[in-house]
Amino acid sequence: MRILCYTSLFLMSIFFGSCNKTDLYEQKAKSLDSLSGAVSSIAKELQSVDTITLQKSISRYTWYKQFIQQNISDTVSKDEADNLQQFYGSGKNLEDFSINRKILLTRALLVNQQLEKLAHDIKNKALTTDQLVRFSLHETDEAAKLIATGYQQQKKFHIQLEEFRNSLKGIEVLIRSRNKGELPTIIKDTISF
Repeated sequence: MRILCYTSLFLMSIFFGSCNKTDLYEQKAKSLDSLSGAVSSIAKELQSVDTITLQKSISRYTWYKQFIQQNISDTVSKDEADNLQQFYGSGKNLEDFSINRKILLTRALLVNQQLEKLAHDIKNKALTTDQLVRFSLHETDEAAKLIATGYQQQKKFHIQLEEFRNSLKGIEVLIRSRNKGELPTIIKDTISF
């Protein structure tokens, strides 16, 4: 959160700071370079998410969910129901994060391409000062949204992964109680946490 605040303040100071016409192009070029670095940084952080743990969690969620839907149709206790609710919620959120992560990485690539194009136009002074300010402001806004969403998704991922892990013990107890003390073979043999 602190990084987001610093990034926002930095971006605002860059684009709303006073500058004269002669160094406007130079200042915007430097600003866009810094902005591109910030977008690349969030993209690297999203890429460095532990995808193996994410995929294992999603696989386990899918298999357990299928087993529960096929084999547990009777009444469960309040604790089991709470645990099931936590399991379903966190598992679904992990699936959503996996999809959102791909979308954000694609978006980061697009934003960086736009920033590069704008930087090229600035270098060649192909824009009027009005266009320069308007386009720079738009790209800054889009980059800030991407950065904020990226950090929000990372935070959500860590919280949901922890909730998922916390729900697993109770879910496994529930499955074992309905499956002669065993977990489904496909889960027990292929995934270890």
